[in-house]
Amino acid sequence: MTTTSTTTITSDPGILCFHHCNVKVFCFTLPHTCPHCNAQLDADANAAPDNATGDATITRLLPFRLPYPFVRATQHPCAIVLRPSTGDFLNDYSNATDLHIAVTTSAGDIVEFDRYGLRRHRRDDNPRDWRQSLLVGDLPEPWHDYWDEILEQICGQSSRWSIECYEETSHNCYAFVLAFLQALGHAQLSDAARTKTSFCEKYIVPRTTTAGKYISLYRRLRHAGIHVHRQQPKQSKHRAPRVDICDGLDNSKLPTNKTKFANNMTARSLGRQKLCTIEE
Repeated sequence: MTTTSTTTITSDPGILCFHHCNVKVFCFTLPHTCPHCNAQLDADANAAPDNATGDATITRLLPFRLPYPFVRATQHPCAIVLRPSTGDFLNDYSNATDLHIAVTTSAGDIVEFDRYGLRRHRRDDNPRDWRQSLLVGDLPEPWHDYWDEILEQICGQSSRWSIECYEETSHNCYAFVLAFLQALGHAQLSDAARTKTSFCEKYIVPRTTTAGKYISLYRRLRHAGIHVHRQQPKQSKHRAPRVDICDGLDNSKLPTNKTKFANNMTARSLGRQKLCTIEE
């Protein structure tokens, strides 16, 4: 019998997927029977060879674990990281949730700018708020010393990042991160950071889209225990293909007007925008 979990999860919940009888099944624990055709799954791997073909009747492909899209920010040096302003992605994020962005140092410390001013969290403190973050972008070790140097220069502009200067719609965490990236002089990151729209389109949207897909599937499983995705019929050549969320949930609500989207990101902590659309 399928059971559901209401436990608050802050780490990888371990979503599994397997194929059987032309459907994809998502679950936390592998079932004994297929939820679609009710066939015994335990018998698949031990099936006797078919007398007519001489082959074992194996209808289930080996299960695999879906990649977990979130990271512990302190474990990723010289990176740009993103999290909800309150709560975490899996349990608390909704389409109206504000997001907060920050920078990590080569030692894994987290530097952020918010209504409390410029703050630095030591890696050893393992800040709880950053244990379930999205990795927006990072640079390899040859860049680490220079990354720290430029970050110290930006942080040294104390009057620019004071509590009094913070403004939730224009001079916020996003402004701090973009200012740092513009000063860094890295080809890809700095070029994208020239405008809010460009950085949003190239770095924010792809990561949050992936997160939205995973969150939607996780919440379905938390409620029902198992999700069965039936294969969609092939699209007409003249019809735009449908993009699935974790091969099963529609993402048609995702934002398409990236200019309007990025402009709204300047609102409090990246703004009240559907960075990753969640199907409630």
